[in-house]
Parts: sequence; structure tokens; C-alpha cells
Amino acid sequence: MPESLGKTLKKIRESKALSLEEISEKTHISKKNLSIIEEDRLSEIGSLFYARGFVKSYAQFLGAMEDKVVKKYLSGAPKKDDPILVLDGERVPGDWFLRYKKYIGYGLIVVISMSLLLFGFIQVKKFVGNLSSKYRSYAKAKKEEKVVRRSSRVKESKKPKPAVSKESKKKEGVELEITARSTTWIQVVSDGKLFFRGVLKKGTQDIWHAKNNLELELGNAGGVRLSLNGKSLGSPGKRGEKKTIVVTKDGIK
Repeated sequence: MPESLGKTLKKIRESKALSLEEISEKTHISKKNLSIIEEDRLSEIGSLFYARGFVKSYAQFLGAMEDKVVKKYLSGAPKKDDPILVLDGERVPGDWFLRYKKYIGYGLIVVISMSLLLFGFIQVKKFVGNLSSKYRSYAKAKKEEKVVRRSSRVKESKKPKPAVSKESKKKEGVELEITARSTTWIQVVSDGKLFFRGVLKKGTQDIWHAKNNLELELGNAGGVRLSLNGKSLGSPGKRGEKKTIVVTKDGIK
């Protein structure tokens, strides 16, 4: 005839030369309840849920979870109408969840809601920032275009100055044309000032100007083609490569 659950656990404990006091200290199960388990008086605990919890913790500590008697006892599911007894000083798996599951649910709802609101705010802020940067760049380009048109209307003096070619004008500053071969995240800093930070969609072309240099931070260096003052520079890197480069009138540093 197979031994009972309590006798089995007691036998395993004694084979490991462990006292009830040592196990109580490690598992946080009172010595009284450990004795109840070994004496097969589990009904005195008052709750099948807690009884199984104590047995599981005790068996895990002893390394007896694969014992047939233990597995048979723990395989039975507790009934819905089993009373739940709160015992001071005892730790049972799932005890804290049963006590606070209502508040945990509320907390999760609040956290998820706040996360969604924060995410939405960040996306709107990013969109507005990108729109503002593009508008500033567009306004600057228009202003420069007006200046060029106005200067072309000025009459030549009696002693005409040597004509300045387009190439020499371009050498005075930096004019960088960026063509997106694939959708790419970029950041453009002109002479130390942030001009643009956002995503260039595939097929998009943008022109950026600087007096001294343009600093580019690329999320996909192989996804763009560069043209400096009308001269093609090709792609500054490989597809998927993150890269930061500095462009002057002399080329890429």
C-alpha cells in the first residue's frame, strides 16, 4: 500500500537531515502547518486552496514535485466555493494576487491609458516640429531666390566687374541636394543650427544650404543620394547603415 502524502514528505525531509524549523525559516510556512501536512491533517488548515499552496511550496523545497503522491494531490483542482482563509505570517503562491487583483486591474488600465496619451502627444509634437522645420527651410529658400532675382536687375556699372560663374558662387557655400531612394530618417544641422529632423519618404528630394558645413545624421545611409553644389556624391554608406557625416564645399569629411 503506497504511503500517504504526509509520510512521503516527512520521509524525504528526514532523508535530507532537515528539521521543521529549518524548512519553516526557508519556506515561510509555520512549523505548525508543516506538522499538519506531515501528519495528514490538511483539513485543519481550513482552505483547500491554502493547503495545496503549502504542500506545493513544501514539495518544491524538498525537490519532491515529481513524486507520484505529490503529483496526484496537486492535480486536483480546488472548488469554487472553497473558503479562503487568510493566515497571518504565511506565504502562499498567488496570495497577494487574490488580495489585490482588483487594484492591479485598475492600475493596468491607468498605466495603459497614460502610455497611449503620452505616445499620442509625442507623435503630434514630432509632426508639428517636422512641419515647422520644413516651413523654415522653404521660407529661407524663397528668400534667397528673391535676393538672386533682385540682384540680377541691378544695372552694371561703367567698369563692369568680372562675371562670377555659377560654379564659383556654389563654392562660396554649401548647397546639398538629398534624394531619398527609400524612406529614410535624417537630421540636418546647418552651421550648428538644427534645420530638420524627421523622415524623408521614398522619391523625396530636398535641398539644404549652409555657409560653412552641413552635418547629417542618417538612419539609412544607403537609402539616399547626395549632390554637392551640383556634383553627385552618390550614397554615403550602405543600406541600413546608421551614419553621421559632415559636408563642406570641399566634400564629405
